[in-house]
Amino acid sequence: MENPWDTRISRLRAALAAENLDGAIISRPQHVFYLSGYRAGKDPAAGRDPVFLVVTPTATAMAAPVPITGFETTLYTSYDIHTGWSAPENGAAALESLLAGVNLPRGRMGYEPGYLGAINMPLIQKHARELVDLTDLLWNLRKIRDAGEIAQIEANVALNDRIFTQVQAALRPGVNEYDLWILAYRMLSEAAGGPTAMEADLAAGVRAFADSRPGGYTLRENDALLLDLYTATHGYYADTTRVFVAGAPTPKQREVHAVLAAAISAGQEQLRPGARARDVDRAVRGVIERAGFGANFGHHSGHAYNFFQQDKPYFIPAETAPLEAGMVVTLEPGIYLPGWGGMRLERNYLIGEGAPRILDRYPLELP
Repeated sequence: MENPWDTRISRLRAALAAENLDGAIISRPQHVFYLSGYRAGKDPAAGRDPVFLVVTPTATAMAAPVPITGFETTLYTSYDIHTGWSAPENGAAALESLLAGVNLPRGRMGYEPGYLGAINMPLIQKHARELVDLTDLLWNLRKIRDAGEIAQIEANVALNDRIFTQVQAALRPGVNEYDLWILAYRMLSEAAGGPTAMEADLAAGVRAFADSRPGGYTLRENDALLLDLYTATHGYYADTTRVFVAGAPTPKQREVHAVLAAAISAGQEQLRPGARARDVDRAVRGVIERAGFGANFGHHSGHAYNFFQQDKPYFIPAETAPLEAGMVVTLEPGIYLPGWGGMRLERNYLIGEGAPRILDRYPLELP
């Protein structure tokens, strides 16, 4: 992707000025990644050592365990062969040095309260008269995807499509859930350029419910497999779900699947700039309720995503936030029946000025 970080830092500075803030301390790994390109480990969710990005009207600097290309970095070591190691303590010392070096005015400073350890608070309070929660400001900064982000997300969605194709080709009675998990993991790791943290729901038959992981179940004739892939590759997620059947689908499987496909279609019609998230949820949920399965759909109808696997706005009855052009969102209705199992379908969309652009290409129909 083209280097977007100067633009994002400039937008952050403008947002801070609009809120009369003298600077910001960014400490959530995903936001550090968004603003600098630095990924702890190889994934923004995988970092353990603390990293701090300090932005003022005239300075941009980082405290980190390694040099960050393009940024002034105050280094610390997270391991010392003589004295042992304490990443929080070493990180705090580096942050103290960094804050002293950028000559902060002792004014209003933005920070991320949920991602700044207690060990750091006393030293930050030495440099700030008032601390202000940046949660909403950062959401407004990140909610619209730029061209580079969209390109990476589309590449990840296309990878999910290829995995679905291979899983479908391997699916038959006698295949174990672990076999299919390993197949998906290998393809993800090859795309990532090395081992990666695979995030997915994969389960078959009566085990196929929300948030299911493989349990070594061996598929039988007519078993349905639910596969939801939501792994980050190169820092960004894709999040798509399909259902497959080992053998010929049963009439009940076709019925449930058709309801979910209709729910996706109804939600898709609502995906326009200005539409309220709760109205999208109402369209999706209404199809399922009218089919008699309302009590069997217990989660959101979808959500936005980016370098977070799930982000606001969520498609839930209480969410009033409007959609905006440039958001990337999913629709993911599901139906889960005790003693029978569950099905879920999920598509990804880029909100445009008119109709949304569908990002996934693998057929939605039941194979």
